[in-house]
Amino acid sequence: MKCPYCTSDISREALVCPVCRRDLYLFKPLLARIADLEAKLQESREAVPELSALQERIRLLEAGSPTGTMPGAATGGSGCGRGSWLLYWGLPLLLLLLAHGLIVLAFDLDTLYLRIVSLLIPLPFGFLLLQRGPRSLWHAGAAAFAMAALAVLGMSGLVAYVDGVPWLPQGPVEWREFAEYAASIGFSYLTGMLLGRLLARRVSALPADMAAESAAGQGGWKMALARRLVSGPPSMEKLQKAVSRINEVSSSLVAIGTTVLSIYTGLKDLLG
Repeated sequence: MKCPYCTSDISREALVCPVCRRDLYLFKPLLARIADLEAKLQESREAVPELSALQERIRLLEAGSPTGTMPGAATGGSGCGRGSWLLYWGLPLLLLLLAHGLIVLAFDLDTLYLRIVSLLIPLPFGFLLLQRGPRSLWHAGAAAFAMAALAVLGMSGLVAYVDGVPWLPQGPVEWREFAEYAASIGFSYLTGMLLGRLLARRVSALPADMAAESAAGQGGWKMALARRLVSGPPSMEKLQKAVSRINEVSSSLVAIGTTVLSIYTGLKDLLG
């Protein structure tokens, strides 16, 4: 403790400064109060990192595209384990190649059946990927389209091996068909991911109002739209409910859009 007159270091129990001989009796309660406030300030500073981590976790759960994870959950980016890669991307790739081999090569059926099966196979894997835990939608989506391209390349390779035709597409038309087929598979996987994320939001242990509060705290277009939709004084409770509703509607619309794109790109050439 320092003397308020001469700033000399003195004992906390001292009633008179041994250096300047000033009476400290009137200053003792004030100095004790200051010390107490400093201790509380230090405690609040130590609690800031924990509070920031909690707010970041809420934001990531609400956004659905986290760069981190909850305890025990794997990320959808580079931190994804080998088992997850094999399950969510390797297995649908293998099933797509198997379906192609059976429908086209073994039974020589109409390719329409292959396109329909190719739309159905990726859907549950994308659903389970985001329904089971928070992952990066961008990373998982990029991996889904990469898997789709590999699947179509693999199908082309099987045909090339059996029929002795070129492996890669020949000409702009064949490349366009290749890209559209791969896109239909990728959009199907993306649809499953969006549906899985929508369901995860509904059944998540995180209360919906906390997620909405996190989004509301960030501002942005959702908060601006919520202010326009709320009737009467824009209380925090009304804004939270509006933002939560906007999240559900926007996710549903995007899922519908990816479903339409998947069906269109996959079947438009076969249906004329």
